[in-house]
Amino acid sequence: MENNAYPKIKNAVLLCLLFLGIQLAGGFILGEISQFYEIGTESPAFGIGTIFLYILSFAVIILIGFKKSGKKFNEVFFIKNVSLRVWVSVVVFMLGFVIISSEIENWINYIMPMPVFLQETFNSMIGNDYFIIPVILVVILPAFFEEMFFRGILISGFRQNYSQTKTILISALLFAIIHLNPYQFVTAFLIGIIIGYVLIKTNSIWPAVYMHFFNNMLTVIVMRINGVVVIDGFNSAYGEQLLQPWWFNLLGIVFAGAGAWLFFREIDKEKSA
Repeated sequence: MENNAYPKIKNAVLLCLLFLGIQLAGGFILGEISQFYEIGTESPAFGIGTIFLYILSFAVIILIGFKKSGKKFNEVFFIKNVSLRVWVSVVVFMLGFVIISSEIENWINYIMPMPVFLQETFNSMIGNDYFIIPVILVVILPAFFEEMFFRGILISGFRQNYSQTKTILISALLFAIIHLNPYQFVTAFLIGIIIGYVLIKTNSIWPAVYMHFFNNMLTVIVMRINGVVVIDGFNSAYGEQLLQPWWFNLLGIVFAGAGAWLFFREIDKEKSA
């Protein structure tokens, strides 16, 4: 089942490498400018520069991918409304998934402790004094730009060249790798698989955008309220070797299971309609 639709795996890898190249070159330039003007990494100016670099990097590869695909906008980016019941199912599922994925990362960190420099990087990024910076950089931009590329550009081409399973797995694998963080690789790969499956079953990018947005937004929020509501292992600082309470994990499994059941039931109904 292999055609000539763009992109194939090799094209996707090249686009990812181009993204990383722009990030590397841009990051070097931003670092030199910041050092010259003595701009701190938590300053608004540095945050704006990082946001601009992120937008530029993804805009370039999305534009290239879209132009080379030769398809219409809706065919590449899956712009389609979904039913209210699908929305309910993904909302319920994500309430549980964020708990489960948090505990997976806790176990990874427990087995392989996170280096101090990574702890400081994540805590600094999410705990920036200017709340709008992490919201834009960690939540809003990834939810749209990463979904347009990994679930839009990649899946729209992969599904014409490969099987559904290969399409989902390879797009999720590239999604996980491009984050360049071994401590988030497993959960990024897992949510990449789930989001890819949801997109293919609904033919809509909107649930994918929401799931990505919710996952990242909750990360930012729980880190901000860790002094108000404390749940060990869930909203602790990055790098702390804590596991979540058993009842909290059970709650996550219940919500994720209920959401998955609602989703499959709705998809089956739509198929038989």
